[in-house]
Amino acid sequence: MKILLGCVLLNVFFVSFCLAQPRFEVTGYVRNAQTDAPVASATVLLLDVGLGTLTDSMGYFALSLPKGNQTIQVSHQSFETQQRTLTARANMSLTFRLTERVTLLREATVTGSQPGQNVRSSSVGVTTLSVRTLKQLPTLMGEVDVLRTVQFLPGVSNVGEASSGFNVRGGNADQNLILMDDAPLFNASHLLGFISVFNPDVVQDINFYRGSVPAGYGGRAASVLHTRLKEAKATRFGVSGGLGLISSRLKIEAPLIRNKLAFYAAGRLAYPDQLLKLFPIKALMGVKAGFTDGVLRADYFPNAKNKLSLTLFSSADRFRLPGDSLRQVELDGSQSVFNWQTQMVSLGWSHYLSARWQIQTTGVCSRYRSTISTPDSAQAYKLTSGIDYKQVKTGLSYASSTRLQTEVGLSGILYAIRSGQLEPNHPASQVNPLFLPNVQAVEAGLYGQAEVTLSKRLSAQVGLRYSWFGRMGPAKIYTYRTGASRSPETISDSVLTGAGRFAKTYGGLEPRLSIRLALSERASIKAGLSRMIQYLQQLTNTTAALPADRWLVADTYLKPQVADQASLGYFQNLRNDAVEVSVEVFYKRLNNVNDFKGGTTLLLNPYPETVFLQGSGFSRGLELYVRKNVGLLTGWLSYTYSQTRFLVFGP
Repeated sequence: MKILLGCVLLNVFFVSFCLAQPRFEVTGYVRNAQTDAPVASATVLLLDVGLGTLTDSMGYFALSLPKGNQTIQVSHQSFETQQRTLTARANMSLTFRLTERVTLLREATVTGSQPGQNVRSSSVGVTTLSVRTLKQLPTLMGEVDVLRTVQFLPGVSNVGEASSGFNVRGGNADQNLILMDDAPLFNASHLLGFISVFNPDVVQDINFYRGSVPAGYGGRAASVLHTRLKEAKATRFGVSGGLGLISSRLKIEAPLIRNKLAFYAAGRLAYPDQLLKLFPIKALMGVKAGFTDGVLRADYFPNAKNKLSLTLFSSADRFRLPGDSLRQVELDGSQSVFNWQTQMVSLGWSHYLSARWQIQTTGVCSRYRSTISTPDSAQAYKLTSGIDYKQVKTGLSYASSTRLQTEVGLSGILYAIRSGQLEPNHPASQVNPLFLPNVQAVEAGLYGQAEVTLSKRLSAQVGLRYSWFGRMGPAKIYTYRTGASRSPETISDSVLTGAGRFAKTYGGLEPRLSIRLALSERASIKAGLSRMIQYLQQLTNTTAALPADRWLVADTYLKPQVADQASLGYFQNLRNDAVEVSVEVFYKRLNNVNDFKGGTTLLLNPYPETVFLQGSGFSRGLELYVRKNVGLLTGWLSYTYSQTRFLVFGP
């Protein structure tokens, strides 16, 4: 008791002695040395006295200290500890700038899907790739390319060397629906197909459907490539970029309203002309090429139940040839200049009615223009063609549990096609102007789909889509003599359709079905059936990605393409889902496939029905796919053995 009483008296004496001394106040701020942002909840401690405090949300602190030499220590779990010795003789203000602490942790991988999702999902013929996977693959001259990556997947072949176009399971390049978010791209390549228009800095992931295409997608007969862009969720201003042999890129992101509104802007600029100068090849002398593209994305979260997304995209290409080896019109000229541009705007609104109900509405406006010209004074011309696309799509989804997910929706599309305008490009030009009539059409779709888990081993994805298409007036439809081949010489009459009326309509059901039977936790068998109808078609007679191909819509003579496909596959994961293995077989029946008469001209032809032919055929094949997801070495190996045959006959 005597010892305890002595300690208490000693403590009281020490405190009284400290309080009797003159005291001063020290105030100040604690900030991040790299960003100058305030550091909240940092500990400010007087080591000699044992008194301390915490900084507030602005990094501010206030502390009373006795006269004399004192040591102040500032610490935070995310920053390096800092100490400072000072002599207290008056009130003072201090600022501490802490350096961020770097802590080495074991690698953590975050994926958008659960391990083994390829085995557990009901879809067949579907591949999902993240942007992280894309950046790990070998690149061409340092350029990460979405479309070139797709060419390495099973069932896909490129349309030509150094081209980003691709064919899927016996289909043509125009049978692929390429989407940036929800907006279609009618020319997804730069430099005549050398590079795709997708900037890897803004790509989130890609979903490639070549088998089980969800009922929400329509309008193409072969595949759907849906590229999702990253959301704008920047919490502070940031700048990033990169330099490449062909192009350089820059990205800027920043918040506008904290935790509510943010944006990013990314762009690329190409300079292949400088690269061509390194190769003194006579055939490349005088070749000029370049492109620019830019993406602006803004996301607004007014509250927890609503989200607005705005995406703007623009790209422009210019390619000049010293000779006229690739000219597309029967005119003489010393050089050809190709220009093509894409402008797109997409506005999306997501509204959560509850934890299970959600409405998504999207409006899209897209414009594509291609121009071919030559500057020669005597034969100077400018040929312009393109397509305008407007769409409104809304969908209502419901998820009762992991056993049932449903979605219903509808969409409307307006096409406005500029068939071709030939104009003289110089006052002394001898070229006569020629203007083909523009074409307008409407496409509507109503769809519903459900993914249901029937038991632990059996699940299914069922969908049904009804599409309707109408070719709008004004339109002039020619009739030809019965029994004669269609040609300008066999025209017998014509039928005029006024504005506001439909010259020709089509429609049909597009069922989609896929079933999964689980053999074990890491093995399953899947089967799928689908029908897809394509009303918008591209006429081309070259494998090069030239921006001069002509778009047409279904009419009296050009019937919509129809693809019926059946797939069967075996899927298995090995080594705790580290390795994915799949084997798929497919059979596809194609109707109304396009071909062309020999020696015909597609551009500036006022009678396109006289040059194309349509037929039917099939495609069948076997696809092997092995993918390693984790470890020092990752990637995949694919092999496709397929056969495609068509029977085309003239009228």
